[in-house]
Amino acid sequence: MKHPILIPTLALVAAPALAQEPCGDMPADTRPIAAARLIIEYNATDGDIGVHGYGDDDGWSELCVFDPSGTLVLHVDPEAQLGDLGLGSFFFESREPPESVWDYAALKGAFPEGDYAMRAKLFDGTGREGIARFTTLVPRPPEITAPDLVEDAEEMEPPVLPAADLEVTWTPVTASLDDRAPQITGYELIVTDEEYEDADGFSKPIFDVHLGPEVTGFTVPAAFLRPGTLYEIEVLALETSGNQTITLGFFATED
Repeated sequence: MKHPILIPTLALVAAPALAQEPCGDMPADTRPIAAARLIIEYNATDGDIGVHGYGDDDGWSELCVFDPSGTLVLHVDPEAQLGDLGLGSFFFESREPPESVWDYAALKGAFPEGDYAMRAKLFDGTGREGIARFTTLVPRPPEITAPDLVEDAEEMEPPVLPAADLEVTWTPVTASLDDRAPQITGYELIVTDEEYEDADGFSKPIFDVHLGPEVTGFTVPAAFLRPGTLYEIEVLALETSGNQTITLGFFATED
C-alpha cells in the first residue's frame, strides 16, 4: 500500500484529496463471499514452503485480503475490459524459496495465525466479505514406503518397475512440524507422466485421487502407465485447516 509523502510547510493550505483506500467504502448491500481460503503448502522433499490463497464469487471488480491486524496484504484490481467483465474466482501461490533462505519459522513470523478478512466489490455495485481462518499447523510429511523411489530423477537413476498395477503405500501422519496434533482429513495421491509433451495445453496424463484419513495405500491401475516412461509420485497429507504437506519421488517403467 502506498502512503502519501508528507512535506512540512509553514503555510496553511488545503490538503489534497487522498486516493481512496483499496476496498474502502464497502457497498451497503454487502453479503458473505462464496469462498475465502488461505493455506500453507510444504513440499518436504524439495524443501520449500509457501502460502496459497483462494477466493470465489461471481463477477467481482476489486478484491482485498487483510491480515489479523488489518494490514492490507493483497489487492487485486482488474482493469479495462477485464474490470468491466469482472472476475469469478482466483487462486494464487506465493513464491516458495528454498528452506535455506525462507523456512517454516520465517513463514510463522511473517504470517500470524488468525482471521484474514477478504473483501470484494462486484460489477453490479454489491459487495462481498468473508474470513479466511489461517493456522500455521502444518502436517509432518508422509513417508512413502512403496514403491522404491528417488527424490531427484536428474541426479539419481530412478528404479525401473513393470508397467503393471502399482501399489503405493505411505505412513500415517500423526504430528505437525511444531509437534501439535493435526486433524488429518485425508491423503491425496498424484502420479504424473513426466515425459508427455503438451506445453500449451492441459492434456498431460495425471492420475489424481483423494482418499480418506484412514487410508495408507492405493493401487494405481496398469491402464494409466506407459512402458519406458518416467513418473513422479506425490503423496499429500491434508489437514482440516487446508494446510498440506507433500512427499514425492520418481520411478520409471520397463520398456
